Amino acid sequence: MNICVIHGSNRKGNTDKTIDIIKEQLNSFEEIKYFDIYLPKDLPRFCEGCFACMSTGDYAGQNCPNKQFTHPIMEKLLISDGIIVACPCYALAETGQIKAFFDHFACAFIIHRPNEEMFDKTAFVVSTAAGAGTGRVVSTISRNLLFWGIKRIVKCKFNIRTDRWENMQEQRRLKFEAQLKRKANRFYKLTKNRYKISKSLSVEVLRILFKPLIRSYPDTNPDKVYWKSKGWL
Repeated sequence: MNICVIHGSNRKGNTDKTIDIIKEQLNSFEEIKYFDIYLPKDLPRFCEGCFACMSTGDYAGQNCPNKQFTHPIMEKLLISDGIIVACPCYALAETGQIKAFFDHFACAFIIHRPNEEMFDKTAFVVSTAAGAGTGRVVSTISRNLLFWGIKRIVKCKFNIRTDRWENMQEQRRLKFEAQLKRKANRFYKLTKNRYKISKSLSVEVLRILFKPLIRSYPDTNPDKVYWKSKGWL
């Protein structure tokens, strides 16, 4: 099994600790190959808003000025069976590098040119904070993954109330670790059986809602050309 892990920060803090626990639990089932993407190290540039991805046709823009970073990342995402996105909460929201990450791949939203490979993938979103704000982080990331067409999304969030995982009260730490392991078990089962799980109703509803809009575009519009090539119109 291949799992792509998107780390929303280079910092080896509490959120990275949750990934260690999740990986340990997943590894108890079978040998897993991980593709670890650290942000901003592996995507050190912001989206420039040049619209190259929207106008040229492929999943990350054939003329994207940052394609040397975006293309290798998307290739790893597409060959993975599941995706984990781990992001700490900074200033009551997701990190700037996670926002920049999703900005680069907005062209792969359902309303534009979604990758069909995403429709059979599952995801695990986890966030930690010393204080508050993890709910907003998980919600934002999950919404982006939904618009990629991800079939099922497991969510987990923790308000640590301390700067280090090890400094938590033992009872609280053990509770969080047990919750992580339960969610990791669910993520593994969903990923292992992803082809047996029915299509995401939310994804199908979005495709139905966007169909009239796409159909109204000029025939030369890249999104309409793509949708027609997939038989979605």
